[in-house]
Amino acid sequence: MKGAAFAAPRLLLGGESLLGVSRAPRDRMLEIAARFSDAETLAVTLAKALAAGAEGVLVSPSRPLRAALAELKQPVPIYALLPNMPEYVRDSSDLGLVGAALKRLKRASPLTLARLGLTGLTHSLAVLKSDLTGMVPLLLELEAAALGATDLRAVVLAAPLTDLALAGRHRAFFEHYCGFVRSRFGAAGFETHNLGHLLRRLREWGLRPDLVVGPVNPRGLLMKPDAETLLAELRTAQVPVLAKEVRAAGTVPLLEGARFALEHGAHGVVADLVDLEDLTAELRALKA
Repeated sequence: MKGAAFAAPRLLLGGESLLGVSRAPRDRMLEIAARFSDAETLAVTLAKALAAGAEGVLVSPSRPLRAALAELKQPVPIYALLPNMPEYVRDSSDLGLVGAALKRLKRASPLTLARLGLTGLTHSLAVLKSDLTGMVPLLLELEAAALGATDLRAVVLAAPLTDLALAGRHRAFFEHYCGFVRSRFGAAGFETHNLGHLLRRLREWGLRPDLVVGPVNPRGLLMKPDAETLLAELRTAQVPVLAKEVRAAGTVPLLEGARFALEHGAHGVVADLVDLEDLTAELRALKA
């Protein structure tokens, strides 16, 4: 996709629950973990999702995902949610930041190491200063390589890093991130749990990433700074916004939540595996 015109998707299958991250009830999460513990089941599910109308999947690198992509003969459009935050936080806690980086280096291919070297050379000063502007591109190189994707459509920065930079009003970071990701991977996006704040800052800074992913639902769950302010920003947003958490932790039917988000200005919807009871039927209904 690098160099081609990017069109933001309208419907993505989300895989955040594969990492054990969700606001769904515990029983439902255990069900998801058990169902997708083997690569073949996940591979079949990805194929069914694409056939039912999903334009791709929003996922982080993981062993089950790599195995599932290897099982499939068809390419899967991947919108990479990077990094895998639960794994990165766990590794950093156990091994330290340097140890976490070395763990990823050990499994890197020669091509990844070469690209990492080039990225390191162009970001060395920021890295020495422990500046996110220089450190995040190196992490993205390692994490993107770990996906095993043959059809990478966009890189979406995970919410903890997006919101950390947003809290510091780090305009230079957002600008540099978009430039780096577009030149290296093709399209640049952000996931956030502070959607109203982020849309306002992007508008004030005159920055336009290729897509933004954030919570939008009828209950106002995770809609910051508040639902009214967020919806006002959404109606005038200059970037495509894909709504997540449309079910508001399972309290709203999927179609109702998606309809609410689209009617209030969202460009599209991310439907996570945990939100789908009948994957094929519900994705077809969302597509319609």
